[in-house]
Amino acid sequence: MKLFLSVFLLTVSSLPLFAQSNNSPYSILGIGDIEDSYFNRTSGMANTGIAYRNNNFLINNNPASYSALTNKLFNAEIGIRGTVMNYYGTGVDLSNNQSSDITFKKIIVGTKITNHWGSSAGLVPFSTQNYEFTATDATLGNDYYKGNGGVNRVYWGNSYEFFHHLSIGLNASYLFGTLQQKKFSLDANGSELYSQDNKVNITNGLLEYGLQYYGRVGRRWDFAIGGTYSARTNLLSRSTLIIRGADSIILYPVNGETIAEKYFTIPTSFGLGISVTRDKRYSFLADFKHQDWSSLHYTDYNNYSLQNSNRFSAGFEFSKKKNYYNTLVESKFFHAGFYYNQTYLYLKSYGQQIKDIGGTLGMGINSKRNLLSYTISVQYGVRGTPSPQIIQEKYASITFSISYRDIWNTSKVRYN
Repeated sequence: MKLFLSVFLLTVSSLPLFAQSNNSPYSILGIGDIEDSYFNRTSGMANTGIAYRNNNFLINNNPASYSALTNKLFNAEIGIRGTVMNYYGTGVDLSNNQSSDITFKKIIVGTKITNHWGSSAGLVPFSTQNYEFTATDATLGNDYYKGNGGVNRVYWGNSYEFFHHLSIGLNASYLFGTLQQKKFSLDANGSELYSQDNKVNITNGLLEYGLQYYGRVGRRWDFAIGGTYSARTNLLSRSTLIIRGADSIILYPVNGETIAEKYFTIPTSFGLGISVTRDKRYSFLADFKHQDWSSLHYTDYNNYSLQNSNRFSAGFEFSKKKNYYNTLVESKFFHAGFYYNQTYLYLKSYGQQIKDIGGTLGMGINSKRNLLSYTISVQYGVRGTPSPQIIQEKYASITFSISYRDIWNTSKVRYN
């Protein structure tokens, strides 16, 4: 436990040294880019894992997986991701079209409370907003936009196993975060006309349900089928807006005006997954995720509208194991994955949804005592198509996570 805490404290204390400059113009909409990564063992399989179960790793892709944890073991994981992004399209300066960042992404813990009850809790990202660009205003001149922030998710999840074949789970989450949004309007000569500074606080709860059914076929094959569901949820939004003129005089508010609270709605979503494993070593996984954005009828995004999003992914895992006193012990594992995502952004002038396509590779090493595991995965993807209406993003990222396991201290009877 002391080793894990030392690594965690070292990581957190180093965070101010990390640059955080990845920009995405698409994150200006809503609460930003909603995170589809879990920064865990499934990262190298394109985050495919709705039906995945593992007794030594925390798989928060589906809350029903926590019941697979080993009894009386405490589990903890931290994760870091670094990303390099390049931009292409009309209006992009190719001499300055790259951004990069490296950020601490998660800390989660979990354990098997009873023989059938598993539990996990942690802090992970929910969405990220980070953009900076200039757009032409047909009336005034140019508008300069800049924004940053995001929404975080702290959760407590539980799952219970029935009949050694069925597990149901629930993640109860609290979402919170702040978005800083700025806009500067410039005339044709580049002089500032006015500026807007908007601070948005986001809060509310979110429930995600999960189910997994699993079993064996013969002596060599294991299978699992999984599903997740999250109901439509309203996130409370509180905005504080300040408008200043060119001389920095506050134009709004001037008489104590306030902006009424409103809600940003997260749509109904569900996911389906399947996993097939041969000889406890070779696993094939596939996921499908759907979010019902069309039913929300958002119309305040100018050239964009929101459409239903669908994400398909597939992954492969090879677990290198050896017999140790008639028990299979894993020493290493290797991953590969692919994903195809129809994002919720629909460009009206282009007549198509923006797509996000990419692949992943990963590997992990378990320590000899099986207390520590190190997992690294790489991802390459492309979002959008370069055109007069769309900015294309090509990105590469590396995710590194450390997993720690230890036996819970139990009461002992001592004799004098």
